[in-house]
Amino acid sequence: MSTIHGLAGGERAAAERDLVPLARSAALGDLAADVAHDVANPLFGVLGLVEILLEDATPGTADADRLRLLHRTALELRVTLRDLLDFARPDEYGSEEYGPERSGTPGDLAAAARTALDLVRHGRGRSLEVEERLPAEPQLVACPEPALEQAALHLLLAARDAGGTVSVEVGAGGLRVAPAGADGVGVLVAARIAADHGGALEADGDGRLLRLPPP
Repeated sequence: MSTIHGLAGGERAAAERDLVPLARSAALGDLAADVAHDVANPLFGVLGLVEILLEDATPGTADADRLRLLHRTALELRVTLRDLLDFARPDEYGSEEYGPERSGTPGDLAAAARTALDLVRHGRGRSLEVEERLPAEPQLVACPEPALEQAALHLLLAARDAGGTVSVEVGAGGLRVAPAGADGVGVLVAARIAADHGGALEADGDGRLLRLPPP
């Protein structure tokens, strides 16, 4: 903020206008976490009530079928809320848990990519076509997993917004996501996370490659 305050009038106004959509996105993120908490509590109550009703329902009846459908839908909502709340946990990049001070702390790149994919597949991402090649065994790199999840999510969102099928692959070279998408703030953040932990974000054909050193 001090850098913006030091700009001349016209430059400062332009910089502040550029911050408007970023501030909106940040506010929406805070509100989404609060709303998810408010929805989660009554949802758990509904789940408990439906489970009690299912125990008393006569198997094979229409009422039992409706209750099972309601129960399955509520479970899907619970998973969605859990994923949202897990990612919305307050954090501060640069803190002991996330930032460059933890460079060398191992994180599983494959697991981080799976978590990011789960987040992207909510909402309009349900219809997203994804070609994923993620190994079953851990792919450890010198970066804590919360930071890896954030970097992977930014790359996936950029790829999703580019349209078409999204390709996600984790191998010895790192995490590759295609298409590359636009060079937005999220991509810049992913590059900063990689650089802070001894890696880099590179162009790779029609995609981007997030490289990180081994732990």
